[in-house]
Parts: sequence; structure tokens; C-alpha cells
Amino acid sequence: MRFLRWIVPAALLGLVGCNWFDADGISQSKPNAENVLASDDLGRFANDYFWEQFHAGNYDLVDSVLYYLTASYTDNPNNLETVTHLGFAHVWKLAERARLDEIPPTIIDHATLNLKYYSESYDMNPRDPRVLGFLADAQMTLGSINDDGRLQRQGWFDGQQSIRQWPEFNYFTVGYVLSAQPHTEKRFQDAVDWMWKTLDICYCEQVDRDNFDIGPYLPLEAQETDNRRLRACWNSWIAPHNLEGYYLNMGDMLVKSGDWERGLMIYELVKQIPEYERWPYQELLEQRIANAQTNVERFRQEVERGQVLDDNQVMLFNTSVACAVCHEFSEGDHTAYEDFNPLDYFREMNIYNLR
Repeated sequence: MRFLRWIVPAALLGLVGCNWFDADGISQSKPNAENVLASDDLGRFANDYFWEQFHAGNYDLVDSVLYYLTASYTDNPNNLETVTHLGFAHVWKLAERARLDEIPPTIIDHATLNLKYYSESYDMNPRDPRVLGFLADAQMTLGSINDDGRLQRQGWFDGQQSIRQWPEFNYFTVGYVLSAQPHTEKRFQDAVDWMWKTLDICYCEQVDRDNFDIGPYLPLEAQETDNRRLRACWNSWIAPHNLEGYYLNMGDMLVKSGDWERGLMIYELVKQIPEYERWPYQELLEQRIANAQTNVERFRQEVERGQVLDDNQVMLFNTSVACAVCHEFSEGDHTAYEDFNPLDYFREMNIYNLR
């Protein structure tokens, strides 16, 4: 029998506790967030390893990411960073399943675990509207898989609450999932409108829907003092190509709605983004520009469960790069962030909204 060898100092795995049942704590609920960023050796390794592989787009290593994060969770189930990243890692495994040669039925287990960890994260820290948005997505996704209308409705209402708390972030978070809805559904049409509303908030005025140009708004980044808008509206270490991915998805949604000429306008704007030259997915954009009118019908076709289609024939949400398009680092990104300290960034930008 072959045993998988995990590349990690054995001493770290020795830190995982074996006290699975604590009778004294049987009546206690999960505590509020404390020690937000993992500081023990195993926890720090596991969370850093998550970012290393996520930024590299190493989908083939998601299982090892889950292994270390789960080992850290077993040792300390009350660390907010670890719990939240477990939610991220499970949704990554599910979202980019089109990378697999064959999608196994067991892939849906990641939807269940995604909901579990986002629920725990939000219970520990209900002040984080990001996680409420992610939780809403998890509820709608699992509700759809399980044909559970009540869970889907709960996700919709939690999504609305998350949008009220942080619209420029969660219009996209919730709208991205709704981009998979049929183009005739009101919720899909609402999500298209949310993409425009996000731009209105980010650029502090109602943008021109007919002749939108990102160029005049790009200088706003250097002038921005609101951390929430900096995080949601621009590129960052967490998502070095947030803007490129946002506009590509927005273009897809407009094309699917039938407004392919406006979608083409949005696609073309991506090339003005300063970080575009180091974006790994320029070819995906070019294919969409070349096939915008043809893609109206392609994007409207239902993707069957377990079906894998070419990335150029499906909405971004259903591609093999549904996460990587915003989060994957190129060589140029590694150079740009060479001296960057992510832990300092998490604290300075109040990533978990704890103050």
C-alpha cells in the first residue's frame, strides 16, 4: 500500500492533539473569536501554506491544504483564521472542479464542509460581513445541490444582509453565485444591476452605463482613504487581479443577458488596468472578446452536474479558474509583492473587522 507523503516537518504533526472529547465543555457553545491570526507552529504553517498554494493556483494541492488546515483545526478549533481558511479551501475545491479529468459525486461533500466552516467562522465573529456573504453563497449552493428551498432562501436573505453591511464587496460575492442562474430569472437580472451598483459605490458617482470608461477613475486608488473601498474596489495582495476578474465576470453576465455589445465594452476596459500586463489570463479575455456575440447562447446553456466544458464556452463562475482569475500570482506579482508582509497587512487593513 502506498502512503501519501506530506512535505512538512514531522514535529508539526506531533502538535495535533488527541483529546477528541471534552466532557467539561459539552454544554458550551463555540467561543467568540480570539487569537485571530494563528501563532502556533502548525497553525501558522497551515495558513501560510494555504495562501502559498492558492496564490500559485495549485488546485492539485488543495487536498494537502485541507490536510494541514484540518490538522491545525483539530489542535485548536477556535482559531478564526484557520476556521475561515477551511471554508475558503473547501469552496476552492468545489469551485474549480472543472480542472479534474472526471468530477466525482463526492465533490458535493465540499459544499457541506464549506457551509460548516463558514457557519463556524460567522458564529465566532458576526462582525465580518465578508464571511456573511460567503456563508450566504454556501447556503444557496448547498441548497441547490440538496434541492432544499428553505436553505436557498436563507442564503438569499443572508446575502441581502451582507450587501447592506458592505455593498461594494458583497454585491459581487453574492452576484457571482447568481450569475449561474438562468438569464430569464429576476435574481440573475438583479445581479447584473449589482455589478453596476458596485462601480457606482467604488467610484463615488453613478457611472455611465452606455459609454463607461475606467480610465478617469483609476487615479482614485491613490487618493482612497477608506479601507473598505481599497479592499473591495482595487487589486491587493489577497487578490492581485481583483479588477481584471471583476470586469471579466461582469462582461460575461452582460453577454449572457443578451447585451453582448455592452459586455464587449466591459471586456475591452480590462486592458487599461495597470496590473493587466502581468495578469495570467489575458488569453481567456481575448477569446471572450473574439466570441462575445456567439457566447450569448453558449453562456445560457445549462451546465449539467459533473459536466466539464471548455473555459471559453461557459460563464466564468463555471470555469476551471473561477477563483484563480482574481487570486493567482504571476511572476510579475511575486516581484511586486516581494517585500510584502501579509500579517501586517491583515492587521492594518482590519481584515476580520474586529475593531
